[in-house]
Amino acid sequence: MSDILVETTKLSEKGQVVIPKEFRKKMGLKTGNQFLVIAAQEAIILQRIEIVKRKLKVEEVLDIAKNVTQELSP
Repeated sequence: MSDILVETTKLSEKGQVVIPKEFRKKMGLKTGNQFLVIAAQEAIILQRIEIVKRKLKVEEVLDIAKNVTQELSP
């Protein structure tokens, strides 16, 4: 799990969520990047549009999120 970052963040009154600086740096995120937002079960997943355009299937993203959730569960 060494390549997985885990951090907490808050939802603002405007519905905005801050992605921590370390995450933005690791992922190469810049102001204006667009995301696909996926709500699945108890998770919200942000997927960069560039990745979606490269044909990464939503099912693959969901599987990754499920595995991470299971690893983090007590």
